[in-house]
Amino acid sequence: MTGFFFFNEILIILACSIPVIYIFNKIKFPSIIGFLITGIIIGPYGLKLIHDISDIQLMAEIGVAFLLFTIGIEISFKRFLQHLSEITLTGGLQVLITLAAGTAVGLFMQLSWNQSVFVGFLLAHSSSALILKILSDRSDEESPQGRISIGIVLFQDIIVVPMMLFIPLLAGSDGAGFDVIVWNLLRSLLIIASILIAARYIVPLILEKLVEMRMRDVFIIASVVITLGIAWLTHSLGLSLAIGAFLAGLAISDTDFTHQIISDINPFRDIFLSVFFVSFGMMLDLHFFGQHPLYIIAITLLIILIKSLIVFSMVRILNYPFRTALLSGVLLSQIGEFSFVLASQGMQQKLISDFIYQGFIGASVLTFVITPVLISVAYKLLAREKNESGCTENNAGKRIPVENHVIICGMGLNGRNLVRVLKDTAINYVIIDTNFKNIKKAKVKGDKNLIWGDAASPEILKHASIETARVLVIAISDRFLTKRCLHIAKTLKPNLHVIVRTKYVADIDELVQLGADDIIPEEFETSIQILSRVLKMFHVPNSIILAQGNIIRNKSYGIFREIRFTEEAFDQIQQVLSQGTIETYFVATGNINTGHSIRDINLKAKSGATIINIIRNNQTITNPPSEFVLQTGDQLVIFGSHSAIDLALKVLDGKQGE
Repeated sequence: MTGFFFFNEILIILACSIPVIYIFNKIKFPSIIGFLITGIIIGPYGLKLIHDISDIQLMAEIGVAFLLFTIGIEISFKRFLQHLSEITLTGGLQVLITLAAGTAVGLFMQLSWNQSVFVGFLLAHSSSALILKILSDRSDEESPQGRISIGIVLFQDIIVVPMMLFIPLLAGSDGAGFDVIVWNLLRSLLIIASILIAARYIVPLILEKLVEMRMRDVFIIASVVITLGIAWLTHSLGLSLAIGAFLAGLAISDTDFTHQIISDINPFRDIFLSVFFVSFGMMLDLHFFGQHPLYIIAITLLIILIKSLIVFSMVRILNYPFRTALLSGVLLSQIGEFSFVLASQGMQQKLISDFIYQGFIGASVLTFVITPVLISVAYKLLAREKNESGCTENNAGKRIPVENHVIICGMGLNGRNLVRVLKDTAINYVIIDTNFKNIKKAKVKGDKNLIWGDAASPEILKHASIETARVLVIAISDRFLTKRCLHIAKTLKPNLHVIVRTKYVADIDELVQLGADDIIPEEFETSIQILSRVLKMFHVPNSIILAQGNIIRNKSYGIFREIRFTEEAFDQIQQVLSQGTIETYFVATGNINTGHSIRDINLKAKSGATIINIIRNNQTITNPPSEFVLQTGDQLVIFGSHSAIDLALKVLDGKQGE
């Protein structure tokens, strides 16, 4: 019967989620809030449709594991190592400062030192599931605030291990000396390193063998087994499921299998993750909340204020722009799922009372509900803000003495490649980037016109001499910042030619409306490259292939998006393809046509193409007669439509029937 009730609970969760999510989507509220509200309504403190959430929480943990797995893949092992020092610095600072602030709050509440430190433990964590979900929904993972937030929550997930080990020491239990804690911490780090190294070399080999079997279902099962298997291994060794799943993702990143695995895992991840947020809502005790509403609301606001201010101040001190600091602070302002694990352990060890525990649970769930709203508000406020500046007062009035130049916003892969080409062609350029490390690297390589700052700032663009610039290239990952930069640039100089790179098809229309002259969506450019190579196989000339590509680009990729200009673009392509074209054919040794006349070959009748010239011994024979006999080494010049030429080449090769 247990299995039946578990199935019944899952069915209730998914069925009740549908109408709630539909309503929240209609009123344009984040779906996460809908899931949380669903949990509150159907949970043991609401309508009591579900009484026991212990089984549900297991599925919730699996959802978080899948999420961390995909994040590990997308971060990639190489990038993780490159940013490890940054992750340690930002994550370490956040945990230490928040721990100190939480301890101070505990002492102010007249708790003991041990209890106050434990409060700091609880406040130090933010929700990796919530943050990653919000960033994923906004396609903001690669933005500065996305990288900072992901780095911090990853560090928090790792630091939960020593915090768990410290709880018995804070509670005064036996068998938890400082030497034991240090040993367990070193053991945890050794386990993480060992699993990562082993998985890095073993898992790709296993996947390669499975791919060679060409059995899609086996590959999907293997992807799930690898994710949950490594997660289970770390859990059984005293670490969390999430850390193991993240290590599994890192292990197979930068391999040929990553994209397909993400595609296979995502449906599982989305279902389990929705259960996670619903289960979180079920934890809110409505009866306790009804008795102490002001108490819980006050704690909620205090948590959000303390955590957001700490992260905001820290990010600003690390020389990031105001916008990045604000969004990072709001993203990390809630309580994390691992805080609940710590809180339950603290209850068992009698570090905190039941009253404090219930208040903490209620406030934590409210922070989950409020955070998505705050994020939406923050983005809207920043969108309205027109005068944000990312430069210092010393630079505000200066202009880089350069003209007829290219302004490059973003020193990612595209930006760096563009710089190399501009250097070789002696074209002047100015680089703008918010990542100070990129600016330092460019300085080492000899670049001079470098600006650290927000490319969406009018003062920064003026400092880059936008009035005398010829081209602006926006190659940054933050889609919000891209649109804002485009809008401000066109306001400052309407006739400036702006080229925008975007990952997101949904942004094309808005970028067109904002005035982008050239938009390069990565996936559509890949489609054009595939189209070009296919047409080359059918002997369509490069000039026609290029013409088709230009027609598609000039119509804002409307053919691929199927929303506008489609008929007009197809008519233009059809006109191009209907024009006759020319191809050459070399008569090699052993060719079946050697010694045969043009009449014998009868190419015009068989294919519709005509031999208009023959080149023999560097002499051109125009309009050769039908009696002309072909020899080895002749080069035939053939005229006809692309389809006629394609057939003619098969006839000349003796492959007409293939």
